[in-house]
Amino acid sequence: MARILLVLILCMPLNAWAAPVRVTLFPASAQVEEATVVTPTPSGEGFSSVLLTLPGQADPATLRFGEPAGQASIADVSWSVRQEPNLSALGPLNARLAELKNSRVAVAAELEGIRGRVAFWKAQTQTTDRTVAGLRELAAELETTLRHDTATVLTLEQRLAEVDRDIARVEEEIARTAGQQRTVWDVRVLLSGSAPKELAYAYTLGDCGWTPLYRLEARPGQNVIEFSWQAKVWQRSGLDWNAVGLHLATMQPDVQAGPADMPPWEIRPRQAFPRAMAAPAMLEMKADSAAAQAPSQPREVRHATYAAWDMGNRSLPAGQTRIFRIADETWAASFVHLLRPSLDSKAFVQASTTFPQPKELPLGTGLFLMDGAVVDQRDFALSGREATLFFGPDPLLTCATTLRDKKTGEKGLLKQKQTFLREWTMTVRNASTHPAQVRVEEPRPLARDERIVLEFKAEPQALEENDAEILAWNSTVPPGAEKAFRVLVRFEAPEDLHVDPGWRW
Repeated sequence: MARILLVLILCMPLNAWAAPVRVTLFPASAQVEEATVVTPTPSGEGFSSVLLTLPGQADPATLRFGEPAGQASIADVSWSVRQEPNLSALGPLNARLAELKNSRVAVAAELEGIRGRVAFWKAQTQTTDRTVAGLRELAAELETTLRHDTATVLTLEQRLAEVDRDIARVEEEIARTAGQQRTVWDVRVLLSGSAPKELAYAYTLGDCGWTPLYRLEARPGQNVIEFSWQAKVWQRSGLDWNAVGLHLATMQPDVQAGPADMPPWEIRPRQAFPRAMAAPAMLEMKADSAAAQAPSQPREVRHATYAAWDMGNRSLPAGQTRIFRIADETWAASFVHLLRPSLDSKAFVQASTTFPQPKELPLGTGLFLMDGAVVDQRDFALSGREATLFFGPDPLLTCATTLRDKKTGEKGLLKQKQTFLREWTMTVRNASTHPAQVRVEEPRPLARDERIVLEFKAEPQALEENDAEILAWNSTVPPGAEKAFRVLVRFEAPEDLHVDPGWRW
């Protein structure tokens, strides 16, 4: 019954599908460009019509047309939805069935040959014209050969049975798929003037897209980052894309991950209610279409708000996912170990790089490595001409904080003042066999009330950065050595002022 159904379906008249000639993939959609030879149907009074078929995932409202050849112009466009047999799903199944049948022929032929050899050797034992020595020699040879061939026959028989089971499963799936339906759009284009011979058009298609896959390997000894970029591409339109001009459109990327941001150290009067934190700004994403002829190798095409990678002519069967290479690059970079002892004792490997031209790398999955060792896998994106990247903590570089002195609430004898004092030392130790460039950052205390008199000292002297909210030390720690950084903070306030000394206290 299933075979009869399949024959009937194959004999049904179906609308012709136009093959895509160019596809611009976005992360979750695509712009598909097609061109097809048409035979317009006269509709009277100088009008003719053309019937186009689009996948069910297409949005016919996004249709736009190229200028028809000749004197024709598009007067109206209408569409309707219908169901048709899903014959495209049978292509991979039929190919798999043919592969299995060819495999069966090969296994059966090999099995028949081994069986013939076993029969030949067994016939040799029936001969009577051999000497005793010849019989002994034959027996020894038969023992080895027949044992090997018999084992081979059993293996081939098992393989043949497995192939037969696979063939039966695929045939059942073909029969089941033959009765399935899919949704398509019938688009009727009304033309005025002389009928054109070809019609070009484009539309938006869902249920397809691409995801970036990144690999970033830091090599501090060479002051470079080895960067590679691949695209995981997929489409479930129901139609095979054969040798289409493929473009991958990037979107505005998000900011990259790194160590925790250090809030300012503010000393102020206590408030009755906690201060509300500002909500983070939402990321605006923009996209447009690319319009360049596909070259043979991936090439970046710059646009005002995004970039597109021209991948050349590529094929992607319906329902499949493939990975295409986009680019391999080497970025010059400077490396430093970033420490924020007030937040963490670890030293993060930080790389800074500058690009000749702005880069737009959309949000994807990034694999981060340090000299061949995987350190992290996380979301990654990039935008602009500069980038600061983090490759995890270095276990050979640590920082220990020692509290040397802390006093709170002492009062002066005459002026009735509150006194707060805190002194600590940060000791960075380098257990590696090579010098380490380090950057130590601490929050600088900020008095948010004129009644608070603040004093602080740092040894060695620290740089003030980020509007004087950050104290920073840049230094080199020799191998097997350590370096200390000392900070003293002291402030006074009136006795009746309820002081909040801040999170760092």
